[in-house]
Amino acid sequence: MKLSRQTREIINIVIFLAVAALLVVTYIVYPLNRTKAIMGRGDIDNYNEDSLPANDPSVWIDSGLAADSFMVEADGLTTLACLYILPDSSRHDSINGTVFLLHGDGEDRDAMIPLARMITEAGYSVVVYDQRATGRSTGKYRGDGQYESGDLEEVIRYLDLRNKIYHPLTVVGFDVGGEAALLNAKEDSRIDKVLAINPYLSSERMIGILKERYDCYWFPFYNTMMWWWYGIRSGYAAPYRGPETVEAVSSRTLLLVDETAVDDAEIVSLKELSSPEMLTVETLPADSTVLAKRILTFVTQE
Repeated sequence: MKLSRQTREIINIVIFLAVAALLVVTYIVYPLNRTKAIMGRGDIDNYNEDSLPANDPSVWIDSGLAADSFMVEADGLTTLACLYILPDSSRHDSINGTVFLLHGDGEDRDAMIPLARMITEAGYSVVVYDQRATGRSTGKYRGDGQYESGDLEEVIRYLDLRNKIYHPLTVVGFDVGGEAALLNAKEDSRIDKVLAINPYLSSERMIGILKERYDCYWFPFYNTMMWWWYGIRSGYAAPYRGPETVEAVSSRTLLLVDETAVDDAEIVSLKELSSPEMLTVETLPADSTVLAKRILTFVTQE
């Protein structure tokens, strides 16, 4: 049946509008929604900086840890809620070193209580804080480790000025915390050792990990669009990092990664660039007790 010119025009308009709607959903609505979900704080829709919970250490004190609270302004826009935990003075005459514990995505500092207890029992002071856009710290969006690296530097500087850093200084970080530790150790000679657990190593790898973790749909130019909309939403201007931006470690480092990730381009590159005396790469233990013991061994070994 031959269609009239008017009918064909209507069909063409409908097709055009359908394609335009699909493009709008794919490249605007969906990435805007997902960047908020995967990179924003859990309470972002109700976030109000003035009504954040107080930097209360009572949960830690109730767990038997001698925690003292303090706040650090990281970059003029972000204030970090921190805790400093001393070892039990009845068991240790001196402090054997300082350990920073940086929690991973989707957690806050309270997830570090079991590790902190184990490490303070070994005679080390421990520093924890809610990373930006998490818990009691301010900010709506977290980064890929670049901004978090600056946060770590500011907390170290704050404590160092007050003579509360004891060497060896070890930083243990999960996910974005591990990335912050690796990045800052390249710039800050005060860090003696780093244990990074499933760090991102690049913005590209971070986006891929979060895509799988949050079951995001793939679409053409996925990485580019997600990073672009994340930058617009967050207001952050950190450069996009691909696998080629990986650099050698500059302090003694233990990398614990999932077995499925050992052949990722970033990890292979890091191993090739770094001295075997400086970098050890191991498979992440599946058992949390085994992981805790591995962390303690790394912290306490000379």
